[in-house]
Amino acid sequence: MDNLFIRIPTLGGLWQGWSRHEQTLKALSEADLEALMSAGLANVAVTVLVPTSLCLFSVVHITRQQLKQLQPSDMALLLEDQTLSPVEQLHCVCRPLNDEQAVIVGIQQQTLQSLLEPFTASQCQLVAAIPDIFMVPSQEHSWSLLVDNSDCWLRINPHLGLRLEATAAIVLLNSAWQEYPTQRVSVYGDVPSDVQAWLSAKQDLTIDVVPAVNWTQEFQQLNAKHAFNLLTGKFTVKTASSLSGYWRYAAIFVGIAFATQLAYDSARLWHFKKVAQQTKTQSIQLYQSLFPQEQRIVNLKRQIESHLAERQQMGQGFMPIATRVGEVLNTQQWQTQRIDFDSNGLLLEVDAANLTELDKLRQQLNAQGLVAETLSANSQGTGIRGRLRISESS
Repeated sequence: MDNLFIRIPTLGGLWQGWSRHEQTLKALSEADLEALMSAGLANVAVTVLVPTSLCLFSVVHITRQQLKQLQPSDMALLLEDQTLSPVEQLHCVCRPLNDEQAVIVGIQQQTLQSLLEPFTASQCQLVAAIPDIFMVPSQEHSWSLLVDNSDCWLRINPHLGLRLEATAAIVLLNSAWQEYPTQRVSVYGDVPSDVQAWLSAKQDLTIDVVPAVNWTQEFQQLNAKHAFNLLTGKFTVKTASSLSGYWRYAAIFVGIAFATQLAYDSARLWHFKKVAQQTKTQSIQLYQSLFPQEQRIVNLKRQIESHLAERQQMGQGFMPIATRVGEVLNTQQWQTQRIDFDSNGLLLEVDAANLTELDKLRQQLNAQGLVAETLSANSQGTGIRGRLRISESS
């Protein structure tokens, strides 16, 4: 988007203009300005430099805390003893100068509205309205003085400046010297003889003569964030994409809430990933302790499921065998001492009166459709203790 800087020297006076395309600045002639205004200013960002001579600059004693508590509509009351016009008709902006003072710039509301009307009626994007004294560069601990054919410009400090007709230069300088004396002044270009004489008469005043001012030098600072941009309050420019104050704060709140939630979720995700890794490590360690013969872990879940399936099959084989063995044992006086079960079947340890009784048990088990074999038979007191392996017939 192209930028247009338009200076209005006086209300109803001829305009001065500069256009900026990318990084190139170009001074505009009167004909160029007329052509631009006739064609419309659609998609052009405009900064209006209003006449400082129509503005009231004042330094007031007010602390930063008091300034924060001051309503915008009450700023004009601080200028009540400095203007003949009703303060209710003033539009003001205020910025702290230090901890105890602030600078207030006031302008008649009707005057500002008249200055802005040609631009608010067009399709341009009005960026800022700033007193034109801020086109003059500010020097540290020094005044900046410029006297041209029509005006005397005096930039006292970064926040304060004055502009009057050149014929009133001495009056302006005397007033500024009384309130804001300085030990140094930067003079841009040539000045009239009476101004030169005034400067020479001041003792201990260092005068730096510098080349004529480059009016575009300060344009980089003349933007919407300028301390004395007058487009505030009722003069705030609303664009199609701008948000009202309430919605802006709501958007900021939503953004902060979203960022906070995102950070919280990221922290939780990191925590759970860490817990999952710890759990996996502990599971592998437990698995290896239960099945030390398996040192290679490929898929822990599948390997565990495989072992569970084996145990389930073993459990399914035990119940049918144990049921039929129990039916046989209940028919005679055999005393069961121990029952074990493994992949080869059921191991039964019983006490019998003699070998004949033990063999009778084996035969009855075989009659139940099982395969029973005697593994051992040893004397136990007055009887025999035998061990039998029992499995299902294939």
